[in-house]
Amino acid sequence: MSYGHISVLICARNRGGAVVRCLESLLRQDYPAAGLDITVLDDASSDDTPLRVREALDKLSAAGFRRARLFVNAENAQIAAGRSRLEKEVSPEAEFVCFVDDDARLAPGTLSGLAGFLRENPGAGAAGPRIAVMADPGVTAHKANFVSWAGRYSEKDSSTPLDCDWLNSTCLMVRAAALKSSGGFYAGFFTAHEEVDLCLRFKKDGWRVVYLPGLTVLHDIIPGATKRERLYYLYRNKFLVFRRNFGILRFTAAALAALVFGLPKYLAESLRSGGGRAELLLILRGVLHGLLGREGRAP
Repeated sequence: MSYGHISVLICARNRGGAVVRCLESLLRQDYPAAGLDITVLDDASSDDTPLRVREALDKLSAAGFRRARLFVNAENAQIAAGRSRLEKEVSPEAEFVCFVDDDARLAPGTLSGLAGFLRENPGAGAAGPRIAVMADPGVTAHKANFVSWAGRYSEKDSSTPLDCDWLNSTCLMVRAAALKSSGGFYAGFFTAHEEVDLCLRFKKDGWRVVYLPGLTVLHDIIPGATKRERLYYLYRNKFLVFRRNFGILRFTAAALAALVFGLPKYLAESLRSGGGRAELLLILRGVLHGLLGREGRAP
């Protein structure tokens, strides 16, 4: 097997312990260290995360990694803008780029498995593993994802590689050439749905997006848990995905379907869970701003 250069990009914020464990999992990969370039962006942490990351990166450098670098944002930019910033640090020699969440842990063989699949399948632009819950690895948090013509999201598991519409970016490896031609992560999303947009643009450019269930990455999350401050972006950005990737007819159909069928369901679920008036207003404002095409940080 030939080994090319992989750039691993990680955004981190106030998760010093988690990101150190993530970086330690890179030390256990069977991919040659000389072919790995690790870049971490600290997104304006208010704790000692930058210090802990520097110490962990020093260990990677001592282990022979090609490069191990840290950049620090003065202000919090969030994940979409952070990844867009990191893309500018990808070496021109990179064959693949792997985006990894700061609270993910890669099993040995993950990088070589993803890179090997992309290398053996030149039509594939992106590949991602099964994402499992760290506290209970038998539970799958993210699998192959699909977007219907009318904009409905669905997911499907498989025992073999499966072509799909988009993959979760907890751990997502992409072909560097595909990333460059697509324009990369769009900072206007701020947070939520940015990987949906990226993968749909890959597919529009003719690249395959493939789920690899034989590889597993652990993610330190609680299934179904959503921070209230993310609700606005979750609802707004779905319309932004439609606007950026659908033609006018499909956008209209998807927006109407979301308003007629999706919105009442989401509002009812919020009421049942005790979300209250503030949560309902967040959802409604997100939907309105999505229809109006608002981007970036919530006003």
